[in-house]
Amino acid sequence: MHLKKILFCLFISFLIFSHSSFSQNVKGKIINNTNNTPIPYATIQIGEHYGVISNEEGSFTIDTDGYKPLDSVHISCLGYEKLGLVLEDFSSKDYYLSEQVNELNEVYLTNRALTIDSILYYVNKNLTKNYKKELVNYTLFSRKTDYIKGKDVNFEIDKSSNFNKKQLAAFNKDFDALESALLNNKSKQYTDFVGEFNILNNEEAKLNVEKALRLLDEKNNQSLESLANRGQEIVSKHLDKNKVYTLKSGLFKLSDSVTLNGGNNKMEDTLNSIGLIKKITFDILKRNSFNENSTLDFITENKKYDYEIEDITFIGTEMVYVIGFKPRRSSVDYEGKIYVSNESFAILKADYHFYKGRVGEKVNLKLLLGIKYVEQNRKGSVIFKKGQDNYYYPNYITEQVDRYFYISRPFKFIENDNTKNKVAFDFMVEGTFKEKTELLILSQKPITTSEYNATVEKEKIEYLTPKRYDESIWEDYNVLAPLEDMKNFKVD
Repeated sequence: MHLKKILFCLFISFLIFSHSSFSQNVKGKIINNTNNTPIPYATIQIGEHYGVISNEEGSFTIDTDGYKPLDSVHISCLGYEKLGLVLEDFSSKDYYLSEQVNELNEVYLTNRALTIDSILYYVNKNLTKNYKKELVNYTLFSRKTDYIKGKDVNFEIDKSSNFNKKQLAAFNKDFDALESALLNNKSKQYTDFVGEFNILNNEEAKLNVEKALRLLDEKNNQSLESLANRGQEIVSKHLDKNKVYTLKSGLFKLSDSVTLNGGNNKMEDTLNSIGLIKKITFDILKRNSFNENSTLDFITENKKYDYEIEDITFIGTEMVYVIGFKPRRSSVDYEGKIYVSNESFAILKADYHFYKGRVGEKVNLKLLLGIKYVEQNRKGSVIFKKGQDNYYYPNYITEQVDRYFYISRPFKFIENDNTKNKVAFDFMVEGTFKEKTELLILSQKPITTSEYNATVEKEKIEYLTPKRYDESIWEDYNVLAPLEDMKNFKVD
């Protein structure tokens, strides 16, 4: 009897073990089998609706908790043959995909039943059928990477009525250090968060951040706000903090009551506010959907662009048209490629960048006010994925933009109690802000108006601010794997 009980317990243990979940974090890289180059934005999927995508270096990390050893794993990317395996064979290593051999390409391109005009007609006809934009909840991951590339800097005191030579030398030495920091700095700032984004309509949304991370070297922060703060610190260090000054810039009097005593945290409050992050996220989602004035006008404004079917490819067994586009009129800005399903006429992917000679927002008051700003080199990509409700939703969005700036202004601090006491200096800075934003949709689901209205936003975001990147921060989430630069981030 005792032996039977032991055998029975062993049998039950075997059953439990054989049906238990298979829990581990799998890391790897997706590589082109032909030329050994990394494949960005490949999908790594377990089962029907759970997965992650590789980053631009081809790397990925995915949590397999809750899945069984015999569950299916598929790795796929447009233009490549799908790779399939079971979870127990899915381990941390490199995975190679072979390029799709499309023997039907020539037939379809020379004897196709659908013209480019027909394809675009069906794309636009099916937009409302294929895409859901309102009353939807996204669980999403956001990563923003930015840094400044300084080109030229000059801060120098022209004259001072109450500084001796030694004081002037100390003042300019501090400004020289600020110039050097801007021109030689190579540090980048990273901001990550996971949150719930609820969309009511094209105008209203709510965001609740579950976890947020900011990697920032405060000593090397090169934002305009930081430069202004550090400039003010230098000024306040050398001027009397107990005096009140009038600040003039060129012909303009900016203030009669500038005080250098004490600071404020308004900029920090703004950066940590939910409103700012929500607006940035919502704007990216709207720019990469089919709304009026969205970036994807090359889908809807067909008369303004020229199109050409460049290729036929597949994702799994689904045939996909690869269509190139470029501006026909000067009123539009982008060229690139769109990938259209032959079955649903849904846009599966769109890649775009500024056409040669195009720029975005710009201000040129260089001669009048010493200010110039130009948005350059904007580019992006959006990948859509079909949900369980047969609507297509954004799965991954990336945007990159360079913002050139030039500021050259004279400033003069005049003591209010004694206008003979003044300090005048020239301020010139020129460079480019380089910014990249990525959104990964982890899941989506429909919501009701009542559910939206019941959602309460927090006013501020509490950021983790470690001194170096720690991969364990996101180990419980299927987020984008960090690039090597981010992995190597540390503050000495």
